[in-house]
Amino acid sequence: MLDGLFVTPAVTAITEALASAGAEGKLVVVGNAKLAAALKTKHDVTAVGLTPRAAKKLGDTLADTTTLAAGSVTAVICVDVTEDDAWQLALREWSRIVRDGGAIVLVDRGQADEASRRALCAGLTEIEQRHAGRAVVTSGLVSHLELG
Repeated sequence: MLDGLFVTPAVTAITEALASAGAEGKLVVVGNAKLAAALKTKHDVTAVGLTPRAAKKLGDTLADTTTLAAGSVTAVICVDVTEDDAWQLALREWSRIVRDGGAIVLVDRGQADEASRRALCAGLTEIEQRHAGRAVVTSGLVSHLELG
């Protein structure tokens, strides 16, 4: 979704979302090598779900997030969650690996209302949206409430 023309505005909006959430530390970028490379210049980034060719270029990559410990990352950034039929499972898994109070950032082309709905359904709090060209950056905080 993000070609070279749209990476810079998206990275700016993502950086603003991370700053707003106070998300400093290990980041996971799912499914987009260009975005992972751009964020890697200023953040500790692990890219997930890339093609073998893209993974070879970036270095610190994983096939998926299942090997990451619960609460081990500060934020997850994902592209095109509004196009993913398995979005509920994906957001549940990303919430598992994000520390309490960390952020999940969704980058989508348009569809701001659907991105907000999915963030709300995933239990994210303090949801914010930023526009970066045609991209909509939706961010929310993960809360690991323990009832009992």
